[in-house]
Amino acid sequence: MTTISDGTTTLTPLLVLGWSPTREARTRVHQLIGRPDPDVTLRPHALRTGTLRILCADEAAAAAMEQLHARGVVLTLADDDLTTVAGAYVVSGTITTELDTQTLTRWVVTADFTEVTP
Repeated sequence: MTTISDGTTTLTPLLVLGWSPTREARTRVHQLIGRPDPDVTLRPHALRTGTLRILCADEAAAAAMEQLHARGVVLTLADDDLTTVAGAYVVSGTITTELDTQTLTRWVVTADFTEVTP
């Protein structure tokens, strides 16, 4: 089971349709004039950012999911089966709510996210 919570409100979507994180490198490569090899400043990668796509049972569930994501709070994603998706995140871009074109009864909420704790 997947849950999304702000610490007070916990919502359970039907399914997470998509979770596509990326991690930006913070290592810097400095090309130096007159040298074939660069100087390198090593740093750990940033936390994950990406897009989360959530399938909701109906319009009311989608509205609740959208409102939860629009509050401007830290959210926690947890999944009993997929521990790698677990973590705390904030919405860092757009939130989209749309009718699922295949079922015409389910709704999909999409949110751009940035992880705030690993």
